[in-house]
Amino acid sequence: MTPGDPYLHADAPIGLRDARKLLATDEPHIHHMASLARLPGGRLVLSFSRIQGTRRLNNGVLVISRSDDEGTTWTTPEPLYAHAGWDCLNMGGLMPFGDERLLLALGRLQIDPSLPGDEPCRGWHMATRASTDGGETWSTVSPEIRLFPGWTELYGASNPHRLADGRHMLAAIGTTGRDSGWRAGVTFTNDLGVTFSRPVIVAEHPTLGFGDMDVVRLTDGRFLAVARVFGGHPSVLAHSDDEGRTWTEPRATNFAGANIKLHRLRSGAVLCAYRDERGNRSGVACSVSENAGESWQRLGWLAAPGGGPPPEADGVRCGYPDIVPIDSRNLACVLHPAAGASGSVDLRWLRLEDRT
Repeated sequence: MTPGDPYLHADAPIGLRDARKLLATDEPHIHHMASLARLPGGRLVLSFSRIQGTRRLNNGVLVISRSDDEGTTWTTPEPLYAHAGWDCLNMGGLMPFGDERLLLALGRLQIDPSLPGDEPCRGWHMATRASTDGGETWSTVSPEIRLFPGWTELYGASNPHRLADGRHMLAAIGTTGRDSGWRAGVTFTNDLGVTFSRPVIVAEHPTLGFGDMDVVRLTDGRFLAVARVFGGHPSVLAHSDDEGRTWTEPRATNFAGANIKLHRLRSGAVLCAYRDERGNRSGVACSVSENAGESWQRLGWLAAPGGGPPPEADGVRCGYPDIVPIDSRNLACVLHPAAGASGSVDLRWLRLEDRT
């Protein structure tokens, strides 16, 4: 396996049709933390953080690009959110509400490497912008959204989820303090993401932290949630059979994943893509469950790990996979691998086939 390249088992329920770098440039850069949405007309919209140079120094700019040919070509990335002295990025990313409204959860961080913890930040801020014309133009930035006492992020790569009563449910994560009290839950909106309810907590613990949760609806109508557990512990899952109002007690899976992305395949099986938190944390793996999350089978790598440790000193880890359907059989996937020898990081574009 070549570091950064995909490798899937021959008998996996998904197959690889194409893999390439996306929007690469010759100058030193970091392109990372992407979010992908497919609109009803077929347009793909991509947002990601762009950094000039190969170090994360509170200088990221959130940019947007569009494709009208299933990802073959993309518009030149346009700056959408920048703030001097802050690292601007997706704080949940792109969320399509119906045929016209595309909401983008964005934010900014002030990273301080001298601080301890998994997220060494001394400042954070989350807001939204909306588009009603396919990502061509965007509203002004909303007021700050804070659903938790500390950090708030609408992390749920599959957000939003339309409910039977017309509302939408979204996964959300947050803290009670600076990098402490991490918990994962869901929030509800009845006005297409203008306002949000107080979160219903899915996973919290006195000593363990939970984040990066995604949610998917199962074929039987229940919801399945899978969340990261900080510290390299196995990820946990929970179910809801009442449209997200209550959840089962979280229980461990057989993998340790971050940046969770869930996608229901045609057969009803659930695909889970994630940064592998075991080993050196420099590869993006995927697993599948054919029994609503009760057990998981490893399928291989969407981005194979490198031979050395990831460049965490520069504040960048691989991951953030996102997957959307192109048609009934084909899937589009975007992620970023670990930095190469030059220190630059490029997004990777994968075209996958749903073989189920």
